Amino acid sequence: MLLTGKKSLPWRGRHLVDFLDAGEALSREMELLDHVSHNPEHRHLWFWESPRCLVSPKNLTNKPQFDEASQRLAAEGWPVNLRSTGGDVTPQGTGILNVSHVYATRPGKQVDLKEEYDRLCTPIEKALGSGASRGWQPGAFCDGEYNVQLNGLKFAGTAMRIRRSKADRSRNAILAHAIMLIDPVSIEAIDAINRFLNALGEERQIDLSAHTSLPGGYLKKDFVAKLTGAFETCV
Repeated sequence: MLLTGKKSLPWRGRHLVDFLDAGEALSREMELLDHVSHNPEHRHLWFWESPRCLVSPKNLTNKPQFDEASQRLAAEGWPVNLRSTGGDVTPQGTGILNVSHVYATRPGKQVDLKEEYDRLCTPIEKALGSGASRGWQPGAFCDGEYNVQLNGLKFAGTAMRIRRSKADRSRNAILAHAIMLIDPVSIEAIDAINRFLNALGEERQIDLSAHTSLPGGYLKKDFVAKLTGAFETCV
């Protein structure tokens, strides 16, 4: 579900999740970023899922083996899509939920990456509750300082793109994205990432045991509802 509005207005809705092709979703993210760049008083919160695939940062296209590796994975049922927010290779598919939060900074305020990642990670941590933390997780896909962990294992990976506002050059439009493991990530997804990395000549390998998911009995719809509420106050 896409929830939109001016920052002063509360968001309301049924906490629905859109299901669409990952390539279309990534294009829509950029459309939302462009919208906020031209309309910095607006913000968007969007939950989405996609069929199984891999998503790669654009910088990996510089690898000479990229085209061949992508074709090989696509033939195996794992098409590769490109995103612009950096990070690393991630899976999409059943049990994986994405949240895209698009907003503008306050006029005249310089971007503080830690502060902006706080605005993305803190709502997820609040929605998870006890056991949530933040930090590096060796062996996890798209590992980084701003992983959201649950009981010491990776639950969410995060990434961000920042663009100077076209309507107000003293502000920046921000696309903040998190991929969250509602269900345990599958060994098939981890194997697909590892085959792709190997085909690119990367030595690192992803470890299934570095990841976790929502606790048993915590329904996705309830998590999305709590997460929506937590995001309402984060900007």
